[in-house]
Amino acid sequence: MDWVSAMQKMLIGGHLIGAEQWLEVLDPYRGEVIDHVARGAAPHVSQAVKLARYGAEQMRQMSLSQRAAILRQVAHLLRQEYQSLAALLVQETGKRIVEARAEVDRAITLFELGAEACLHPRAYQFPPESFTDGASRFGFWGREPMGVVGAILAFNLPLAHAAQKIAPALAAGNAIIIKPSREAPLTCLRLGLLLYRAGVPPEALSVITGIGEEVGQALAAEPEIDLLVFTGSREVGQTLATLGGAKRIETELDAMSILVIAPSADPQAMAELITQCGFTLSGQTPTAIQHVIVHESLHDRLLEHLVPMVEALQPGDPLEETTTLAPLINAQALQRIDEWVQEAIQNGAQLLTGGRSQPPFYMPTLLQNVSVEVRLYREAVFGPVVLIQPYRTLEEAIACINQFDIDLHTAIYTCELEEAFTFARSVRAISVHINDSPALHLDPIVRRDLQEHHMCFEDMLQRIERMSIPKYVGFGIGNKQ
Repeated sequence: MDWVSAMQKMLIGGHLIGAEQWLEVLDPYRGEVIDHVARGAAPHVSQAVKLARYGAEQMRQMSLSQRAAILRQVAHLLRQEYQSLAALLVQETGKRIVEARAEVDRAITLFELGAEACLHPRAYQFPPESFTDGASRFGFWGREPMGVVGAILAFNLPLAHAAQKIAPALAAGNAIIIKPSREAPLTCLRLGLLLYRAGVPPEALSVITGIGEEVGQALAAEPEIDLLVFTGSREVGQTLATLGGAKRIETELDAMSILVIAPSADPQAMAELITQCGFTLSGQTPTAIQHVIVHESLHDRLLEHLVPMVEALQPGDPLEETTTLAPLINAQALQRIDEWVQEAIQNGAQLLTGGRSQPPFYMPTLLQNVSVEVRLYREAVFGPVVLIQPYRTLEEAIACINQFDIDLHTAIYTCELEEAFTFARSVRAISVHINDSPALHLDPIVRRDLQEHHMCFEDMLQRIERMSIPKYVGFGIGNKQ
């Protein structure tokens, strides 16, 4: 299939479905239209759900070994399409080619983990004999598919996030309906075709392109969807939770990353870490470092190394290996980030470097003395901006972190074991990393009440459990009627 200047139809239960209206897909770097996708709507969601009910029953009847074989074949096909998928990711998201390759690698790993997890299903023995009337009984808990899963994706990691949802959903025996982001739908459509080729029952998979307010909200409101998973902003997550009613909803919402640099750390190594992890994907990921809290004894030496390193980042064609700064996803992101930065400067922040838009790039920016009242300090900027602030005591740094009203990934670099333990125990965060960056992929889950937080590593078995429901099986031993 030609993926340049074509009209890409939706994949609904194995059928290619067009629409009355079409949406442009832009190359963030060149600003050119690279494709069009169908503008799906609520009727398309209803059509996909009806087919998915049949597909879910097909997946339920499929053996675990069959599901494993399909997921392994998906990984195999991804390897065959490795270079073209990486190039397509660059085209529709603007990420650098090295970042795109890493995303394809991650997707392959997720499907392989899903296949392996199918061969190690979890069941838990339940001892009825622990009750007074249970001496002649034996039982265990197994897992059953939920049925139909809906997944709404963000633009920044379209292939990896799709794999993160699809692999456990299929391994658990569900059907799944994917809503890719408006900005980056092409990779998901390509993945959908590969899934069909790998043997996924057509009715068990749909990819519906369109606008979030139309397709995403229709997915949330659809009563026949058993589980909705969403990656995106807290505001949208709250709207979906309201629309979802009694259905189970899991959301990965806004988060930011904070790095603490203790007195025993190496300032040059820390400058290299910040340059690498603060500007990954041009900061368009929750694991990109946004705040650096550095001990006052290292502050000046850190900046001596950090400022020239950041200024050396090279914007350019993301397909070129030498490019070290990617463009932002669209003009709206550029405008928002610049507004936040200028607001911070007007409220007393000191600009160390950057602080300007050079479309399609926002130049890598370092600021210090940023007021805690401005948006740039309190909210996830999702851009190439890092804020520096000194601290005197570890207690002061911890208090600073614990004032945030947002999910946090945190890290500390220290040679002092007691300092590391104190930090890990005291900070309120969904992840804590000791002498490591916060870029390790974790899975922050907020249940539909948006209060109960769960964090787990990319443990496919746990993902499968979250996309299934428990089922108790009990035996009466020697109870003859």
